[in-house]
Amino acid sequence: MNMVFPCNEIQKTAWNVLKNFDHALILREDDPLLPAILDVYEKQGIKNGAPTNTMKGPAFKTELATAYPECRLVVTKETMTVEGMIKIIYDLLKDKLNIVKLTFSSGVNKASEEYEPHLDLNRCPLCGIALDEKGVCPKCGYKKG
Repeated sequence: MNMVFPCNEIQKTAWNVLKNFDHALILREDDPLLPAILDVYEKQGIKNGAPTNTMKGPAFKTELATAYPECRLVVTKETMTVEGMIKIIYDLLKDKLNIVKLTFSSGVNKASEEYEPHLDLNRCPLCGIALDEKGVCPKCGYKKG
C-alpha cells in the first residue's frame, strides 16, 4: 500500500533524535579543544547536566557520533560538514524513517544524498502512523485485522 507519512509525525520522530544537536557544541573526537572544554564543564558543574537543560534527546553512540545530552555536546568521528551531517543523521534515522533523500545546507554550502527505500513498515490505514509490534496504531488505536 502506498501512503504518505504525516509530516508532523516525521517531525516528531526526527526531533526525538535531532534535538541533541539543537544548540549543542559539536566537535570532532580529535579536536584539541575537547579536553579543555570538558574540564571547564566539570569546573562549572555542568558536565553532568544543569537544571535549565530540559531540551535534550536520548544519548546515543554510533560509529559516526556520540551524543552527551546532559552537557549538550556531540562528538563526531569526522569534520562536521554538510556531507558529514547527512551521514550522521541518516545513520540515526534510517531504522525509524524510510529516508530516500536528505539535503542539508549551511550558508552557501549544500549537499544532498539519495538512498534506496529499505523499510517495509505496516502503517495505519487511517492516519499513516507505523503500527506497533502488536499491529496497533499508537495514535488512533486502529488494530490490524
